[in-house]
Amino acid sequence: MTEHDELWEQLEHFTRAEIGRSLFGKEPILTPSTRVEEDLRISGIDAIEFVDKLFERFNVANGESFPYVRYFGGEAGGNPIAAIPYLILFLFTGKRCESEHSLTLGMLLLAMRMHRWDTELIEKECRDVRRDG
Repeated sequence: MTEHDELWEQLEHFTRAEIGRSLFGKEPILTPSTRVEEDLRISGIDAIEFVDKLFERFNVANGESFPYVRYFGGEAGGNPIAAIPYLILFLFTGKRCESEHSLTLGMLLLAMRMHRWDTELIEKECRDVRRDG
């Protein structure tokens, strides 16, 4: 087994432990393209805690420079009135309103492999991987 596979398994195990079991028993499928906020519904303080724990557990340096605001919106379940425009968008188009920048498990895996967080490099590498397909 390669280091990548072992690290992925560790990241997958960590993520499943952090998100807990689904109310309906269906486990989410985790891939490198899984988005932390949009797909796993981890946002606000929960997202900060998730990233901080991950960086600590896997010895990822530069955690203090992680741009939380870039990747995460407010706490889920905040002001329900603020959710109305997003609900209307989803009901009429089937599309969710997403951030321009989404943090993926693949980005976190890359940070684990590099043992540091570097926003510019990680976003570039992940864009290149998506482009190369």
